[in-house]
Amino acid sequence: MAELLKNEFNEEFVNALGDGLAAHDESFNLDGFVCSTINENWEARELKDRMRHITNMVHAHTSLQYLEQLEIMITLSSHYGGLKGMTFPDYVEVYGLDHPKESLQALKYMTRYSSSEFAIRPFIVKYEEETMQAMLKWSRDENEHVRRLSSEGCRPRLPWAMALLSFKADPTLIIPILENLKVDDSLYVRKSVANNINDITKDNPEVALDLSNQWFRTHEHTDWIVKHGLRNLLKSGNEQALQIIGFDDKAQFEVPEITLSDRKVKKGGSFKFDFKVTNLETKMAFAKVGFVVSYQKANGTLSDKIFHVTEKEFASANAMQFSKKLSFKDLTTRKHHLGLHKIGVLVNGKKLAEEEFELI
Repeated sequence: MAELLKNEFNEEFVNALGDGLAAHDESFNLDGFVCSTINENWEARELKDRMRHITNMVHAHTSLQYLEQLEIMITLSSHYGGLKGMTFPDYVEVYGLDHPKESLQALKYMTRYSSSEFAIRPFIVKYEEETMQAMLKWSRDENEHVRRLSSEGCRPRLPWAMALLSFKADPTLIIPILENLKVDDSLYVRKSVANNINDITKDNPEVALDLSNQWFRTHEHTDWIVKHGLRNLLKSGNEQALQIIGFDDKAQFEVPEITLSDRKVKKGGSFKFDFKVTNLETKMAFAKVGFVVSYQKANGTLSDKIFHVTEKEFASANAMQFSKKLSFKDLTTRKHHLGLHKIGVLVNGKKLAEEEFELI
């Protein structure tokens, strides 16, 4: 079994962090810090709760003021990456809101070793103009981690983070940052730009579509960003999104049938299905092909999940064969329920064939 992520925050890390803090702070109560952190509730704490508990215990066991402690946290942060490294931005998030200038500079530095994407969001909420001006400047920074933070930190709907309600209502302040990053050399940065656009599509699709229309076919990097950023609109068959990337939503395609290997599938098992897509036009036509599974929910209703297959040019009157496999093993993100299910083939967002099957 894979090691639980929360176990990144373990006794070894707590002891090492405590030693580092004590080496820079004569007032730091090392024994009290370790004992109060790894206490009787430690094993029950989940990932973010462990990190926040460590943050609080650091603060509780020093007599230093925030700005004095911040200098130590900045120094130590360069020795830790990944999840462990996010302890340091978390300290800034919790205790640094009254010192925006110093805290923002600290987050900029710390993100080079882990990520300050969660920690910066309360600063955006409390000091929107000041923080966004800083992030716009960071979008031109020489360090790719800093540039990524300028986009990732202001995503309206960043997963596992507080939503930015003002940017869900109006993402205007985000756009100049994305403009600066749209042809960034780093794929790490460009993925963040695309994910930011995807967030914007959920609340302000017209803004995301307008920006994508301006960007598409101006650079290979922007083409990739647009396709990835509009992925949910493309899956759902949004006509404007399809037109932007060159698919003709008026082109006629045919899917005669879907052939299922089984009509009754055991939970935990899998089945195969085949289908053909035919271009009925008298000329070449682009198409985005996918399939949609209508999963049975616990309350007896069906919930659709769309899967991408391909996007390509189809020759006139050409029938292209596809074979796919679908698993029904439970995942952390999806639990399967017995009963009727449906599967359909989508071409440019239109469902052209559908079949039913039963999970038993």
